[in-house]
Order: sequence, then structure tokens, then C-alpha cells
Amino acid sequence: METESRKFIQTVERALAPHRIKESIERDGCIFVEVAPADLVSACTASMSSGAIFDSAFVSAAGPIPSDTFTLYYLLRAPAVSHPMGRMLVIHATGKTFSALSSSVNAALWDERKIMDLTGLKLAGIPDSRPLIFHAESGMPHAHPVGGRHLTPPASTDYPMPGTGAHGEFEVSVGPVHAGIIEPGHFRFHVVGEQINKLEARLFYMHRGIEKAAEGQAASAIMPLIEQISGDESAANSIAYCTAVERALGISVPPRAESIRAIFGELERIYSHLADLGGMPTDVGFYLSASRFAAMREDMMRLNQRVSQSRFLRGRIIVGGVNADIDHQMQGIIKHALADFLQRLDNVERLTLGNSTFLDRVFLTGVVSKRTALDLAVVGPAARAGEISCDLRRALPYSAYALTTVNAVNEPLEKNSDVLSRFNVKLAEVKESARLIRWLIEHMPAGPLNADAVEAAAHSAHAGKTGASSSRAKPPLLGVGWAEAPRGGCTFLVELNSKGVIKRLAGRTASFRNWRSAEKAVLGNIVPDFPLINKSLNLSYAGTDM
Repeated sequence: METESRKFIQTVERALAPHRIKESIERDGCIFVEVAPADLVSACTASMSSGAIFDSAFVSAAGPIPSDTFTLYYLLRAPAVSHPMGRMLVIHATGKTFSALSSSVNAALWDERKIMDLTGLKLAGIPDSRPLIFHAESGMPHAHPVGGRHLTPPASTDYPMPGTGAHGEFEVSVGPVHAGIIEPGHFRFHVVGEQINKLEARLFYMHRGIEKAAEGQAASAIMPLIEQISGDESAANSIAYCTAVERALGISVPPRAESIRAIFGELERIYSHLADLGGMPTDVGFYLSASRFAAMREDMMRLNQRVSQSRFLRGRIIVGGVNADIDHQMQGIIKHALADFLQRLDNVERLTLGNSTFLDRVFLTGVVSKRTALDLAVVGPAARAGEISCDLRRALPYSAYALTTVNAVNEPLEKNSDVLSRFNVKLAEVKESARLIRWLIEHMPAGPLNADAVEAAAHSAHAGKTGASSSRAKPPLLGVGWAEAPRGGCTFLVELNSKGVIKRLAGRTASFRNWRSAEKAVLGNIVPDFPLINKSLNLSYAGTDM
């Protein structure tokens, strides 16, 4: 373990009773710390007091099915460790009873409510114990998906969504079924006149059980499933998932494949942000600007098709690397297309930001205070719009970003954390992605496109046998991966057997983390501004409802 990492672990040790850390190891950009269940919350809060930032909480069954023993994993970003390369801190414990971190760390609430639904665990002290992913009025499964214990339906199908109690307050209920093709989500507004006093979002109407469906599948076989967690973040989710599998199996991805993956990630960021940049003018009725952004987005998706044979950049990222090259001719096509694109983008930028009607609607609308964003561990452009640096390409470099200097990525920051700030951050990120793609093409390394995953898995299985009795069951191979998707950081954890078969898959997208910020962004605004505020965040329903 590196010296700086050891110092960080010692700060955690000082917060616990002597010798309470069972094990701490460092590998693959992570620091794994095992503690007793009773020390799990203390270890996490001590880490956060030392600068770590809450990322995710996951759970896995730790005993025979049906199991009443579970392993809880709390993932925290520790970008200050071993500068300039940050670390993902994975604090975990195995047991039957646990306390809730969300009693002191607000950002963990949805993660822990999901854990309770998946397992049947009752986390002591959790501030909100309502079901999150299961809707009693729509029917419940017979067993908890993780651990297989019998699920007892709640006595009532009521889902209380109280208001603030302000005089004259009334409710406006929107959804879950919406006009058009928008995915289902229920929004309960509590308003006085048109001013919003409180909003609560209830999602998971389309929970697909992706994590459960992956169990028992070969890690390399579920890529189509991963790519469709959230359609416009296919590349980022694939990179994060593949990285987790590769770390678990000891697969070394060739540098050329890492560069191609990064190009896909940046192309995805461009077309995804263009949808948002056009959507915000749409919601204020500025259709001239919106139509031009839409035309540029279509051109970028056609470029995606030429580069990867998929408008959504699917089918090219695989466990071990990529399955097709970007040759010299295609590199030239990309560079020429980006040069033309940037010239057109400059014209639309002047058109949009020079329009007083647009500026009047977006300035100081939908503010999420920096304090609130930190409290909820908001990620991506939504955080950067409030001066919070959180780009995983810089903080926890992965893929090709780990092969270059950390300063290769410029992270735009704004101050006001309003709709205009989010517009400006996404506009700057589009330009930066174009610059990065050209840089990656100009510095494209030679070499193979993928590793031999089968050979690597066999090597990992052999290594796992060292010093172990053949009569004992080997623990699962554990890997953690992450990526900076257009909406922000996404994280995956996988447990595999020695043959690369999934025992447990757990994931968290940026949308899952940021939806609660939408509830805060609308406060004090008028109801007609909700679509504009919502579009500036552009959170995915499907990406939340894994």
C-alpha cells in the first residue's frame, strides 16, 4: 500500500477502537477496508471527515440462499489520496444487522432504501423506511432479489407524501403516466399559488431487475444489457462495467483499446449534451436555437453510426477492450467532422446567449445551493454548475485518462448553480470533448485491440488457489469500475466466480444520485418552470430504475 493511502487508513483507524480494521489492501485504484458491522458507519464518517466523498452503497448476499447474512459495501471517492491519482475507498462489512449511514449522511438515503428493498434488512436509524423500488399498489415479488428471503408485503399500499403545512398550500400531482413518450415518474408538488414549497419525486415504476438478471451469466455475455441501462449513456456504463470485470479478473486492457473507449465516451458526451442544450431553448420557446442544436445532434449521431455502426455507440466496447479499430481513414473523418461542428457550435452559442428572452428565463432559475449539492453528493454538470469539482476523468483517472497526465481534462466550473450555469457547463464540456477526441487521435498508440479474457480469467482463478485449501469455497472475485458519463459519475461493483460468471452485479448511475437535487432545484420557483429546470438536469428514468 502506498504511503499516502496508509496515512488515510490510519485516520480511519483512529476513529475506531484499537485493532478494529480487519484488513486493508490497495489494488486497481481502490483501497478495500474490511471492518465489523458495528464499525461500518464510524469508518465511513471518519473517512468523510478526512475528505472522502460518498459515492455509492451496494449489498451482496454472503451466505447460502436464502441468506440472512450480507456484505454491505460503502464506496467513497478519496481524490486526495496519492496525488495526483485518487482512490475509490471501499469500506465493507459482513453480518446480519447494520445501522444506516444515512442517519448522518443524507446522500446515502436512496442507496440504503434500495438495499432494504433488495434484501429485507432493516437498517437501524434510517430516516425514511418507505419502499423505494417496489410499489405495493402494483404488486410485490415473492422474495427479496438479493439473498432470496421471503418478502412480506406491507400492510398498506399507502405511500405518504406530506407537504410543508404552509397556510393555503395545495397539491399538484403529475404522472406517473405522462403525455407523449416520456418514461413514468410521479411528481407531487406542494404549492402556494404557483410557487413551489416542496416537490417529491417517486420513480422506479419501470424497475427492470437488471442486477438480478445478470446473476449466473457470463460477465462478457451481458453487454447488450449494460448498454441499455440508460440508452444515451451506453458507452460510459459499458466502460465502467467492463473496468469492474477486468479488475476482478486481472485483465490488462491494451492502450489502443483504452484510447478508442475514451473516444467513444467523448462522442457520447457531445451528442448527449447537445440534446440538453437544445432542450433548454425548447422549454422557453426559443425554437430557432433549439432546431440548430437538434440538427447538430443528428449530425453527431450519424458520425457515431459511421464510427461504430451504432448511433448510440453500442456493440464495440467489450470485456478486455474493443472489438473494432478506428483506423487512420476514420480518424481523419472524425477530425474533419469535429472542425465543422465546432464552427457551427460557435454560431449557435452566440445566437442563444445573445437572446435576452432566453437569458431572462434561465438566469437564477432552478438554483441548487452548493451546500445542498454537497449534502446530496451531486455529480456531473449539475455539481460543476455550483463550483464543485467532481469529474472522475480528473479525480479518479480511468481508461486512457489514466495513461495521460491528469491535466489532460479541463473541468469547467460555474458559480450560480442555475439553469444558465448548467447550460454553460455543458456547452464548455462539448468543446472540451471535441478537443480531447482530437488529442486522443493524434496520440493514438499502436497495438492490439483487446486482451485474452479467457486466459486472464484462468490466471486469476489459479492465483486465487494459492495457499488455500481445495475443500474450502473460494471467495468471489471482486471488481469496482467507474466512468464519467454525460450526466456524471457512474459506478459498478461485480462479484465473479473464477470462471467469470456473475454472482452479484450492482450499479449506480448519475441519475440515481442526482434525482433528489431536482426536488431542491424547483423550490421557490413557479410550476411552469419545472420542465425547464428538469431539462437542465436531464435525468434518466431508466438509468435510475435498474
